[in-house]
Amino acid sequence: MKKHLLKCWLWKALWALSVIAFVLAWVSVIRRAPIGQFDPLFLFWNALILGVLAVPIKLDCQTCETCTVPAPRQM
Repeated sequence: MKKHLLKCWLWKALWALSVIAFVLAWVSVIRRAPIGQFDPLFLFWNALILGVLAVPIKLDCQTCETCTVPAPRQM
């Protein structure tokens, strides 16, 4: 169960951070000013890297049953 929760929430968190970084990068480009101390290029690269890290985790977990341990078979 713990492996399932980790994989399930990890790819969602990475994907969400990627989307947030992408949106902040576009806001920074439109405003023509860095957000905080982060320039748009830094935010775009973060969005790309976080998105790329999220994809293999999601592809490895096709269904929720992938991470479950099968019950022992009785003879």
